[in-house]
Parts: sequence; C-alpha cells; structure tokens
Amino acid sequence: MDVRASSTVLDTVVFVLLVGVAVGILAGVDVRETAGGDRVAEETADVLATSTTELTYTRTAQVQSASVLGGEETETVSVARTARGTHAQLLAAAAVSTPSLAAESLVGTGETLRTAVRPATRRILPTRTANVQVGVAWYPYPNATLHSSFTVGDSPPRDADVSVTTARVASGLPNVSAEARRAVQAGGYDGVATVLARAVVDGLFPPAETRSALYSEGPDRALTAHRYRTASELLGSDADEALGPRSVAAANRRLADALADRLRADLRHRYDSPDDAARAVRAHQVRLVVRTWEP
Repeated sequence: MDVRASSTVLDTVVFVLLVGVAVGILAGVDVRETAGGDRVAEETADVLATSTTELTYTRTAQVQSASVLGGEETETVSVARTARGTHAQLLAAAAVSTPSLAAESLVGTGETLRTAVRPATRRILPTRTANVQVGVAWYPYPNATLHSSFTVGDSPPRDADVSVTTARVASGLPNVSAEARRAVQAGGYDGVATVLARAVVDGLFPPAETRSALYSEGPDRALTAHRYRTASELLGSDADEALGPRSVAAANRRLADALADRLRADLRHRYDSPDDAARAVRAHQVRLVVRTWEP
C-alpha cells in the first residue's frame, strides 16, 4: 500500500530548525575567516544568507502498517513537505535533520530535503564568473562520531588557486556550551555527553510538535514512529516501545540516554579531560565553507 498526504502537521525537524536559525546568528552569515584575494567566495556567502527560497519535497519510508492501520504488512508512506527560508537556513536544516552516527543514519529520513536544497543552491551560485563549491558540515564537537556533512558543487582541482570563506550559521539546536561546562563539575564526560544528547534528541523530536504528530492519523504519525524506531535500533534502545502521544518526554529520555553512552565513549577518546570536551561543544553551529576558483 502507498499512503500519500500533504502534511497537516508541521514537519517537526524542519520547523524547529528554521525557527531556531531565524533567531540565531543569521542576520547575515557570520564570516570567520577568508583565504585568498578573490571576494567571490565572501560575496557568495552573503548571498546564501540573504536570498530566500521555498522548497517542496517528499519524505518517504517503509513502515509496518500496524503503525497506521492496525495490520502487519509493510507499506510505503509519503508526506509532502514545504520548507521556506534563506538558502543558508535550508542548508543548515538539511544538515542537522540528517545526522549520522558512525556512518549510519540516525533517523532514516531527511535525505530528500538535502536532495532538494542542492539544485536550489546551485541556481544562485555565481558559476558564470567562477567555479564554486559550498561545503556544509554539522559536528556537535570537532570530528564527532555524530555528524552530518555534504557539498553543493564539484570539488576544485588539486592545482587550482582556491579562495575560501568559512562561515558559521545557527543550526537551530540550542547553545548548550555553557551548560556542558557546568555539567563537568558533577558528571565529567558523562555530564557533557548527556547535555549534548538531550539537545540533539529534543531537536530531532521536539516534544510539542512530536506529540501533535502522534495524535494525528496516518502518514505523519507513521513517519514519526518510523524515525523513533530507526534511532532506537541504531542506539540499542527501547525508546520506541515507550512511544505514544502522552509519553514523548519518556521516549526522548531513553533515546538521549542511549545516545549519551555513545557520545561519552567518543569524547573520552578525543579529549584529555572533560573540561576540554566541554569547551569543544558547538552543537548550535553549522559550518559553511565556500570555495571559488577560476574556470
């Protein structure tokens, strides 16, 4: 069975991310560094921050029909989505809504937004005057096992004279850097990992919007349940067993506890002390790297 619908419930991930981005760093792109003498890279970053667009895409998943209709057969569920914002906002949302953990997708949906945002971004790049590539990367701390990254445009040749502008864009997730530093006092690495995990899970499954989706009928509820199930299986959690309109907070806690276990091990491996780990937290930022070179 193929169940299709235009969503009547807000897309929980994109809604929260775009609202967060809108009140974050983006009055323009916050440019951190520029290399090379060509201003095309910096100007392109400014265009990404100020030009707006609207994207329509479809989220699709294979789900057990029991999650929708009470049966046991597998069915395809599709929901049409619309996302509006600046190109930088949409690039950030596409990154944070599709995180991977050790090379496996955490929630199993979201790639379609990334697929839609690539050609929309390409259309505004100044490709008549220069070759341009935009790199998008979200890491809650440098080289984290949990991350998301992709590029728009081809990579420059090894011998090209490349100009680079690096910018930080609000991810839509809360800035928990100060909270992570406070958590070191009582919890060490575990405190930092717990703060990060809760922020990520509540960003992917915001309680109010997720509860509304679970109270709805059909595709929205099925897609939300599918995303919980995918994350639970990857993390070895039973969060999906606790899932229901009245138990979103409990399900999120179970997911966050399981994710924190994975992040704690990674933080111990990468940082000499919990303080160093806490200082490295930057879940609230997405990094854009604009590279330009002559045709």
